[in-house]
Amino acid sequence: MPRFSECVIDHFTNPRNCGRVPDPDVAAFVGNPVCGDQILLTARVGDDTVGEIAFEAFGCSAALAVASILTERLTGMPIPDVAVIDQTLVAGWSGGLAPDQRHVAVLGADVAHRLAENYRGGVLDDAPVSAG
Repeated sequence: MPRFSECVIDHFTNPRNCGRVPDPDVAAFVGNPVCGDQILLTARVGDDTVGEIAFEAFGCSAALAVASILTERLTGMPIPDVAVIDQTLVAGWSGGLAPDQRHVAVLGADVAHRLAENYRGGVLDDAPVSAG
């Protein structure tokens, strides 16, 4: 397996939906204290379905790519489906991840779960993503 899949390279070099959604209905932040990767998702939700969504991310190239991939995949997805996303699905969406990148699939699934939980709980978890 190559170091990075074509999908990861594409999303890292041409990220989609960067930034924050203005006046979001929900935000979700997760970070990995071991590697330092961080993802913040902000979204608008209507009829229990993700509408506009954006990301901010800090960390390795795979983390930035997965955040971009998530914004494309979660758009139009019902919140109950977002709540059950797992690391295997995230890894598949990314075109596969090398063993040393699999932690990013966990991070992606975790931020998706947090987005669903925060929406259901009315929590706006908008911790800033920064380099330090």
